[in-house]
Amino acid sequence: MENKRIHSLLYFANINRPNILANKYSTAPSLALLCMVMTGCDGLGQQIDALTGEQDKQVQTLIERTKAQMVFVEGGSFMMGDGGGPNNLPWTIARDNKPAHKVTLTSYSMGAYEVSYGDFDLYTAVNDLPRTMWTKWDKDEIWRAPEFPAGVSWYGAKNYCLWLAKLTQLPIDLPTEAQWEFAARNRGENILFATDSGWIEEGRNYELNTDYAEPSGTYPPNPLGFYDLSGNMIEWVNDWWAEDYYQHSPGQDPKGPKEGTKKVMRGGRFLESPRGSNVYTRQESDELDEAYRAKGFRCALNQSTKLSVQPN
Repeated sequence: MENKRIHSLLYFANINRPNILANKYSTAPSLALLCMVMTGCDGLGQQIDALTGEQDKQVQTLIERTKAQMVFVEGGSFMMGDGGGPNNLPWTIARDNKPAHKVTLTSYSMGAYEVSYGDFDLYTAVNDLPRTMWTKWDKDEIWRAPEFPAGVSWYGAKNYCLWLAKLTQLPIDLPTEAQWEFAARNRGENILFATDSGWIEEGRNYELNTDYAEPSGTYPPNPLGFYDLSGNMIEWVNDWWAEDYYQHSPGQDPKGPKEGTKKVMRGGRFLESPRGSNVYTRQESDELDEAYRAKGFRCALNQSTKLSVQPN
C-alpha cells in the first residue's frame, strides 16, 4: 500500500533532553534559512548559531514539510470524554475519561502524521544530542529506519516541537489532550476509532502487523486528514494526567492540571489489542525521560487561522 507521507531523506541522530524551562538549544539554523521560511528577520542574527550548509538545507526542508503537513481544525464545542455509545452504555470501563463534559476549543492545526525517525534524527544531530532508540539491540531493527515513526521520551517530543517553534517563530507545541481528542473524533463526533469509517478493519484501515509500528500514513486518514490517531504509536500530549481531571476541567481550551508526575498518552499502540486504540482511553506514564519504540508524537500549531504555506 502506498505511503502518502513525504518522508525526510536523511537519517541522523536521535533522542533529546535540552533544558525545557529555559528552552535552550546548542545550535539553530542560519539567518538565511530563517529569512526564507519567515517574514521579518530584524535582529535574528544575534539569536542564531550557524549550521553547516548541508544541515541548513535539511532543516529548511523539514520546516517546509512540517508546515505543509499541518491540518487545520476549525474550533468548536464537543462533549469530551466517554459519554457512551449508541446503546447508552460507556464505550470503555475506565474511570479517568468520565464524565463527558463540554469543552470549547479555539481553532488550531495539528500534524497529519506521527513524527518520523528521519525528522527527529535531524533535530538531534543539529542540536548535538544522542539518538533515540539507538542501542545495539535497536539500531539495526527494520522499525528504526528513517520513514518509521520515532519512539521518543516525553521530553524528546516536547523539545522537538519547541525547537520548531523557535526556528519558525510560530506557536508550535505538543497538542493538548483536548486538541488531540477533538481531531481524532472529527471535531467531536461520537465515534470509537479515529479511522476513515470510525471502526477498525484490520488490513484496510488498521495494521495487521503487531511486531512494530508502520510508517505513518500507511493506512487511510480519518475524515479530517489525520493518520494513525488510532493504533500504530501511542502519542504523547502536553497535559499532566490526573484521574479526576475531567470532573473539574475548564470548559474553554483546557490544558490539563497545572502540575503532576505523569503525562497523558492517547491513541493506543501496535502492541495492544485493537480495542485499546479507541479515542477515549487515556494512558499515563511517569517515565518522562525514557524513550520507547511504541511511544510517538506529533506537533500542533496554536494559531487560530490557517497556516499560509508558500508554494515551492
